[in-house]
Amino acid sequence: MVRVNNVSHILYPVMDVARSVEFLSKTLGLYVQERGTTTYLGCGDTLLEVVQAQPGHEPATLYAVGLAVESLDEALRELQGQGVEIVREPWNARTFWGRQAVIRDPGGANIALREWRAPDGPHFTGWHPE
Repeated sequence: MVRVNNVSHILYPVMDVARSVEFLSKTLGLYVQERGTTTYLGCGDTLLEVVQAQPGHEPATLYAVGLAVESLDEALRELQGQGVEIVREPWNARTFWGRQAVIRDPGGANIALREWRAPDGPHFTGWHPE
């Protein structure tokens, strides 16, 4: 059996690549990796491959990727202060302990912001519905 040990990259289609790269790096603090003609934005070991959305097809309306934050309320206050659109206000999640909200990247893609509630997290196996 092949054993995957991490997510290497996620395809991240947007309407405006330059605006998304600026937002993801300068506003959300992801690091930029330029590889030839491909631009990646990284968080830990995971890379978002920022690509132009296909003509006539907008990026996914739900969200393209979920990113974890320490404090959802603080993150949303800061982002709102910078004019970032909140697409969906915070709600209590149904598939993990914590809360989530959705914001819009200025390049057109939506991003979920997730706040884990202890003891839950990406490696916690004891989750069950409350």
